[in-house]
Amino acid sequence: MVQVLGTDSGGTKEIVEHNVTGLLHPLGRSGARILAENLQYMLENPSERQLMGIAGRKKVEKIYLKKHMYKKFAEVLYSCMRIK
Repeated sequence: MVQVLGTDSGGTKEIVEHNVTGLLHPLGRSGARILAENLQYMLENPSERQLMGIAGRKKVEKIYLKKHMYKKFAEVLYSCMRIK
């Protein structure tokens, strides 16, 4: 399983749910200390790493697989082409 450490900004927050599918830290220099703490936490808590990895994989399989993205894309195309 892959555990995620990411910045608390942009699209990362859409994918990573803090303390559920990974750990987030602030952008820039101010986030360096928190990133270090998150790394230490992951190293010291293998069972949490495992749980976050499983939760992250489930989320990706539920939302971000190609078939889901194609469906969303088709819905957008359909709504744009519909005659009103």
